Amino acid sequence: MAPFNEGLLPRERTRIAIELSDVMMKMATYIICHVIVEYEELLHHDERLSVAHGFLQRVTTTHMCNHKLTEEGLVYEVRGQRFQLHDEYKTMALTRTVYEHLAMFYFLYEHPRTAAERDVVWQSWQHDSMRNLVKLVNVEGGQRVETVSYSQAWRYLFRSRDMAQLYHHLSKHCHPVYDGLRQYQFQSVSDQGDDGIPLHLSSCCLASLCRMFLRQLPQGEEVIQEHFSQEEQQVYNGFISTFVKR
Repeated sequence: MAPFNEGLLPRERTRIAIELSDVMMKMATYIICHVIVEYEELLHHDERLSVAHGFLQRVTTTHMCNHKLTEEGLVYEVRGQRFQLHDEYKTMALTRTVYEHLAMFYFLYEHPRTAAERDVVWQSWQHDSMRNLVKLVNVEGGQRVETVSYSQAWRYLFRSRDMAQLYHHLSKHCHPVYDGLRQYQFQSVSDQGDDGIPLHLSSCCLASLCRMFLRQLPQGEEVIQEHFSQEEQQVYNGFISTFVKR
């Protein structure tokens, strides 16, 4: 929780967020490559696993962009003079994208409880072309699919009601809405320590998606114990335990 600790110096908070993100990127990229090598045949014949792997790759590359932008910042150059731009919201859109992929993955792969439910949700998702989140509801022994907005996915994903405003906050700094633009214009010109928060939230999403993805593989969850140090496992589990219900 150090990136949220306002008792630390601003640069220290961001540095910690970047260091923790480094660990999560290492783990995610290893999982991606491990699956390509060890599960090549299964990837070619199992459409759902292949799509799940696509989810993980897209989220990882998006997180990498977030990491790079957080670490290097933004610089303007005018007439040979460089200006370091302070923008604590610069990676919000990337974190929002990672969050949306995590939510969709959950409703496709984790929320359904039976093979029949998974088939219904999968077909509905394909038909709707990812326009909405989907969940399955039992009615008098039958099955129907309902839509769930991304803003409401927190009810299924997160431990605390405190996360209810997460998606709203991310979206506010991605869309041209009045409140978001007013906050952007009047943000502090100095680093207050919040620059690493979007990256840290993205790391939490990435860790949670890795866990959900590994559950799709035979003995997949053993990968974490077998290939990563105790310290890396602690970071991984820490991301998950502070963010997602299960």
